[in-house]
Amino acid sequence: MAIKLELGKSNDEKQLDALIEDLKKITRSEALDNLIAELEAISEGKRSPSIKPLSLYVETLKIIREHTVGSRDYAAALKVASMVYDDLFIRGEETPDFENVEAVYKRIISDSGLKNSSFFNYELFASFTDKANFVSLVDSVKKCAMSKQIFDKLCTYGICAREYIIDDKGYLTNLLKVKNKLELSSPETMDFVLEEELTFLRRANGIYDIDPIKLAAVERNLNAANAIMEGSRDLLNNLDSKQKNIELIVDQFEQRAKDIKTITEASLDDRAATARNRVDIALKEFIAGQQKTIIMDKELALKQLYSDAEMELQKYRAMAKTITANTSAEIAGLAKSADDVIRKLSDATKNDETINEFLTKARLDEAILNKIENLSMLNDASIERMMSDKNTIRRAPEEVTVNEDASVGALKIPAYRHSREERPIEKVNPLLDMSIPFSDRITSVKAQKAMRMGKGELFHEKFDDVITAVMEDVNPYLIGPSGCGKTHMIMQIGQILGLECVDIGYINEEYDILGYVTATGDYNESNFYRLYKYGGIAFCDELDNGNGKATVKLNSFLTNKIDSSYCFPGGERVQRHPNFRVVAAGNTDGSGADSIYNTREKIEESVQQRMIPIYVDYDNRVEKAILKDYPEWYDFCCAFRHATDRWSEVCGIPAPGILTTRDASRIRN
Repeated sequence: MAIKLELGKSNDEKQLDALIEDLKKITRSEALDNLIAELEAISEGKRSPSIKPLSLYVETLKIIREHTVGSRDYAAALKVASMVYDDLFIRGEETPDFENVEAVYKRIISDSGLKNSSFFNYELFASFTDKANFVSLVDSVKKCAMSKQIFDKLCTYGICAREYIIDDKGYLTNLLKVKNKLELSSPETMDFVLEEELTFLRRANGIYDIDPIKLAAVERNLNAANAIMEGSRDLLNNLDSKQKNIELIVDQFEQRAKDIKTITEASLDDRAATARNRVDIALKEFIAGQQKTIIMDKELALKQLYSDAEMELQKYRAMAKTITANTSAEIAGLAKSADDVIRKLSDATKNDETINEFLTKARLDEAILNKIENLSMLNDASIERMMSDKNTIRRAPEEVTVNEDASVGALKIPAYRHSREERPIEKVNPLLDMSIPFSDRITSVKAQKAMRMGKGELFHEKFDDVITAVMEDVNPYLIGPSGCGKTHMIMQIGQILGLECVDIGYINEEYDILGYVTATGDYNESNFYRLYKYGGIAFCDELDNGNGKATVKLNSFLTNKIDSSYCFPGGERVQRHPNFRVVAAGNTDGSGADSIYNTREKIEESVQQRMIPIYVDYDNRVEKAILKDYPEWYDFCCAFRHATDRWSEVCGIPAPGILTTRDASRIRN
């Protein structure tokens, strides 16, 4: 019968029986005897094990047996294992995700696990809702140099800190942070670190330790602050009085300037009217002189023509007399015979008027007729030329006006039509070439800066930090108040690096970055596209004033990989130019609006993670150089800023009025 029962048992039951027999060989104690009796009852089926299923229970017993020497330790270890089981397996064998929970359980109690390697504390273990977080914490602690000492400190701290932290992940995060601090501290300062962290948690939960001595010190500081406030009020009253005097002086200067402007305008109007009158008189005199000159030229020309004609007539008369004398004899000989012919012709033509008129004209000397005709033609031409010159002179202003109108008409402003800019892709700027050692590049930059400073140019104290970030392509985000010189600094950096710097402003829509395709299918390029393709600095000023969703589009361009590219809306995949840089600036740290800049938006966390914040404040050195000829104004600026800073410290909020570097430039101007 015993053999049959033995054969009917499962493998787990057999292992349990073997374990019972092994335990009986150990030095007996009351606790061990109770445990053996409990195991025999479980083996006989009279009692169910505290850890289920039976296979897990048997495996737990084996692990405890291998690492336990004394009988009392054996029972205590099994008790701790049962407590861990109860914490992990809330619903026993029906616990959700049983296999993963079982893996965590074995990880804790196994021969290389947490409990058996002295990295187990039940109170700390029980404080975790998700026991896997406890395993993660211990794994992290075991990597430390002083792992056991740090674990003991964390056990003490964690049990106290748990009541202030509800979220399990937040609890784990806090313990890991404290672990990191303990790892960096010495054993003597570990307790101080723990006390400091607990104090922080208590205050975060509204629990403060009020010390009467500290309270008295606070009252004294408050009284001192009130005294300072009274002094500040007196100072502000004095400043108000001085401001009123300055405003009165400014009003007087403005009125004087207006008077000078009025007098100057009146004087210029008088001079202009006098100049116009002089021009009109000179023009009339010129026209009259030209008319007289033309008339005199005409009279001289006519006299010369008449004189030439008279000389020609005398010449022809003398020629006619000579011919007459030479041919008189022949004419006399022919006269007789001619009389008959003439008579006959006379008889034939005396009644014909046309023939008579023709013969009369034929008697005239041909040369004289030609001279008279030429004289008439010359006379007519002179008159026409004179009239033409008169019309030209009189129409001169109109012709100028017409020409000006014509030229203006010729300057037709063509309708805007976008065309994609195509130009050669420049090589990488040596100052941005990562293959060149940074020390060589920054030496060249500092030499250019020194040369500019020698010529009187001013540079902000944060200039070196910002230009280093630009050269190393880490996307700096300049955080600073209005008017402290952020934009001017970026323009100086663009000049020294030899890069085009374009202020694209804050980003309201994605097309501010990408451009867009028009209704006709043409791609309207953005400045950002042009800088990304050909190189340059894209300066996103007032980044915290834009649309947060649209600003996230910057993430695609902030990876800073050498072989990066992007497909823009026009369909063109553009390779990122090695000279391309992104620099942003804002008045807040990206967490949203405050009491001064109350319209600012929160910058998306993913954008902030891709940028390096650089805080830029007012630089008194720059303002002192700007107001070097006005030391009283510089002292006033410093005093005013000190007063507003002090006011902010006392009131706990930023002062509503500030004095900027831009204001200093205006004062100088």
